[in-house]
Order: sequence, then structure tokens, then C-alpha cells
Amino acid sequence: MTAKSLKRLYEDHTGKVSDKWSIYLPEYDRAFREYRDEPISLLEIGVQNGGSLEIWSTYFPNARALVGCDINPDCAKLAFDDPRIAVVVGDANSDGAEAAVLARAPAFDVIIDDGSHRSGDIERSFARYFPRLNNGGIFVAEDMHCSYWKEFEGGLFDPFSSIAFFKRLADVISHEHWGVEKPATDVMRGFFAKYDFEMTEQGLSHVHSVEFVNSMCFVRKEKAERNTLGTRFIAGAVEGVMPGHLGLHSSRSYPLDQSRNELASLTPRADRVRALVRRGMNGVSRRAARWLP
Repeated sequence: MTAKSLKRLYEDHTGKVSDKWSIYLPEYDRAFREYRDEPISLLEIGVQNGGSLEIWSTYFPNARALVGCDINPDCAKLAFDDPRIAVVVGDANSDGAEAAVLARAPAFDVIIDDGSHRSGDIERSFARYFPRLNNGGIFVAEDMHCSYWKEFEGGLFDPFSSIAFFKRLADVISHEHWGVEKPATDVMRGFFAKYDFEMTEQGLSHVHSVEFVNSMCFVRKEKAERNTLGTRFIAGAVEGVMPGHLGLHSSRSYPLDQSRNELASLTPRADRVRALVRRGMNGVSRRAARWLP
């Protein structure tokens, strides 16, 4: 029997209320297809009425643990018939809440951030919980449209918004091609300074892909060795148009030296830094501004 789509499960659902934008449902079907029948563990930051946890319990019938975390103390009233579901009440970015979450599952295959939607919270949650994601797992940030609004620590050209953070992660994926001697953590320094968090070089090396859909961002995690370009693979034997490729089999890519390329530098013009700090752009400090591209 064909498993019901997430949209169909939402249409049939009569329990606790869940609130999702319509585009999310088919996108989750696509992104989660490989996990549906697996014994996964799921973390959802932001629970509200608890309906999504009930629906995930049906969507992932073999899930081991379905953990929700919400700062609203009223979420302590939520009760579920499914023993796999647990709710932690607290700030997901606090050490105490993290410890309580990990007590219910030490690692996760799916993490969904549907919390405050504030840029600082999203970025700190990613830094805190991405290391707790299993290789092969996926981290999803919902309601990314909020990153364009000042009220949620964002703006279309805000260099430290959550969507700017995930865009910069796409550069981290291509770290080996930059052509400058620079650790991947350097291009994230402004975000670390702005919102007071850290990620390690090793942690960033596990970012496999970053995908954007309207108001959603999907970040997949893999072993570091699976995230490099690898070697060239040449197939076939006939080179009737452009000869010379056969000898390139198993060769590697080497970046062009960009040490003289001013557009490969993270050193902004001093007057730009002074202007940003003087205007107090969303609380940009001199320490954060010095890492602007």
C-alpha cells in the first residue's frame, strides 16, 4: 500500500493543531522520502499546539524518538498517546534545554527549526544542533521569509540575517576552490561575532549541501570526505572534437591562485566599517563589521 503524502495526512488530521505553509508539505515529502520507513530520531524546535509531532509520528511509523522543544511553558500541558513523543520546555539554545533534548535522543536524523524565526536564534540553533545531526541527516529552517524583516533581526541586504548565514554556508561547501589560504571558519566570523556563537572547522566540513525553497532552507550533513570534489572521471574512448581528456582520468582540480584578487578578501574598506558602526546597523559592532565581505 502506498504511504500517504504529508498533505493527505494533514487533510485527515483531527488531533492537535499544526500550522504549516502549503509549499512545505510536498517539499517535505521530497526531502524526507528516504527517511520515511527508517528508525529515525527527529527534533522539532518550536512545538506550539503539538499537532506536527502527532503528524510526524504517523509520517515516520518506525521513528525511534520524536522530540519537541519549545520555550512556552504552556507546552508542558501537552500530552501524547505515542510514547515516542516527548516535549522539552525551555530555550533550545540554552545548555539546560539541550541536555534535556539529548537525554531523549543523543543524535538526530531530522532537525526542524520552527522556533522564533529570529536570525540570531536560527544561527545559534544550527551551530548548537548541527553537530548532533547524524551523517546523512538533514537540518531544516522554516519560515525563512522572516529573515527579510527587521522585527526578526533581518532585512533584504542585512549581511548577518539567517538567510545570509545559509548563503555563506554554500561558500563553505566550495572551500577547496577559493584560491586563498583561509580556513572556512573565517567567512563565518561575522555571524559568530554578531550573535556570539562558534562553529569549528571540522563541523563546517560536514556541510554537504544547502538548498533553498520559498521560506525554507535544507542543509544536508555528510562525512567530510564525501563533501570534496574528488577526482575527474573520464568515460568513453573517442575524442573526435576535443582531444586530451583521456589522460585526465583520476586527476584532481587545483584552484587558481586568488591571493591578489581583492574580491577574495574579507577586509572591507575602513570607511565602510566606520559608517556601519556609526549608523549602528542592527547593532553591528566593529568586531562583526570587520568580517564583512
